[in-house]
Amino acid sequence: MEELPRFHHAPLIPVTYDHLYRTTTPAQLRPSSTANPDLLIQSAKLSQILLQDAKKVIDMLASSKPFAEGLMNAAQQSQKSVVTGMIQKTGVHTVPDINYNPEGIRLDFYPKTGEDYCHIIINLKWMHV
Repeated sequence: MEELPRFHHAPLIPVTYDHLYRTTTPAQLRPSSTANPDLLIQSAKLSQILLQDAKKVIDMLASSKPFAEGLMNAAQQSQKSVVTGMIQKTGVHTVPDINYNPEGIRLDFYPKTGEDYCHIIINLKWMHV
């Protein structure tokens, strides 16, 4: 009888690729409540008002270099009350939350009546980094 050769290593373990072909079952999605078009309409109407206020500020910044420079300088000197006063003087009905840093300013317009259905956020830069 013929003697089989002896190998000094472990035999190869067969490799399967089943994990590549498994189909996963979709995750259980929680049932969503019925969409409410009335809320969407209310959000759109509130957004129109906020957009008008945002446009007033943007128009003033775009058309008046002294206003833009004054706002930028006040923001860079952390004079929040001056910045807020300048924004109010544009004629806005809703004063936005104002945040600024050395690079620019962020204006967050949202209804102050407690309805948190919409936000209009404007980020403006005055310095390239």
